[in-house]
Amino acid sequence: MRKIIYAFILSLTLYSCSTNDGKIKITGKVQGFPDSTKLILMNWETNQELDTTYILNNKFGFTVANTKPCFHGIFIGEAPELEYLSLFIESTDIKITGVKGKMKYAKVTGGEIQKQKNDYLNSSLPLEYRMDSITKELMNAFQQQDNDKIEALDKQQTKIINERIDFGVLYIKENPDNLYSAFVLEGFLPGLPKSEIKTLYENLSLTVKESEYGKTIAHWLKLHKLTQVGDIAENFSLPDIHGNEVSLKDFQNKFVLLEFWRVDCINCVAENKNIITEYEKYKEEGLEIVSIAGGKNIDNLKEASDRSFIEWHSLLDKDSELGNVSSRYGVTLVPANFLIDPSGVIIAKDLKGDELGDKLKEIFQK
Repeated sequence: MRKIIYAFILSLTLYSCSTNDGKIKITGKVQGFPDSTKLILMNWETNQELDTTYILNNKFGFTVANTKPCFHGIFIGEAPELEYLSLFIESTDIKITGVKGKMKYAKVTGGEIQKQKNDYLNSSLPLEYRMDSITKELMNAFQQQDNDKIEALDKQQTKIINERIDFGVLYIKENPDNLYSAFVLEGFLPGLPKSEIKTLYENLSLTVKESEYGKTIAHWLKLHKLTQVGDIAENFSLPDIHGNEVSLKDFQNKFVLLEFWRVDCINCVAENKNIITEYEKYKEEGLEIVSIAGGKNIDNLKEASDRSFIEWHSLLDKDSELGNVSSRYGVTLVPANFLIDPSGVIIAKDLKGDELGDKLKEIFQK
């Protein structure tokens, strides 16, 4: 089953940009913003705030150090009207033209990678406009607590997300010499199956593979193994929300649904409702559920577990955003799960909705 990427912007890379001599000028002309509107220039690859400036007479400017190609963002205004645009800073000056309310679609002229980014965005605009519309409707539905509408919009959003993935994959296949292809693929690492990532990476040109983005992908492929159905589930030990240490081996001779999730993941919360239904059916039959969430704050996990009415084992993996155990299981996007039989063998993975119910019925209602 293809995993789904839910990301508003492409993920950040794992390397820092090194500076050389020289300066790059970024100049912008905008419409609709009052004078003194604040702009912040961020290096999204190092999460570093580089500079601050203000709009005056519909114009603004930054001067930054000459760098290797790096992905940056400019944040404009204050919440709740905060806008942003993304750009690549390369060894050439940059010009920006935009309008309030549509700054993420501003015209940006710069170096070669920026040109490739522009071509990609222009070709995918219909998808992006549809996503903007659905996202706005979804936010309103959440405010109104309209669960039926949320469910319908979530399905529409998922469809667009999959279309985005298909568009990006096709772009990578058709443009193996473009550095932006490696950037797009690096952004897909949290969601596409490892086998598909590997195939797309191998199709890239040698020059692109040797770029910083290409090296990031190669490093990821080396680190992440692919946990398959039929493998023995790897043991782990983590604290639960009550401070007790819990190991997978504690559940020997039982069927275990091992779930990976995040407390801020809408899809995870929705899937937990389905898991609760199945757990109520089969907990007396011996079904155990173990949920693992990455993060640093145990109180956040306690609150999220209470909100989701989680009665099973809720564990915290503080190692990273998703957690070290998730990495060992090859999980790069949540929700994800593995169904483990009493002998410790993984018999199914990523069962969602009716698929999970059907599989558990097959096991417990023989």
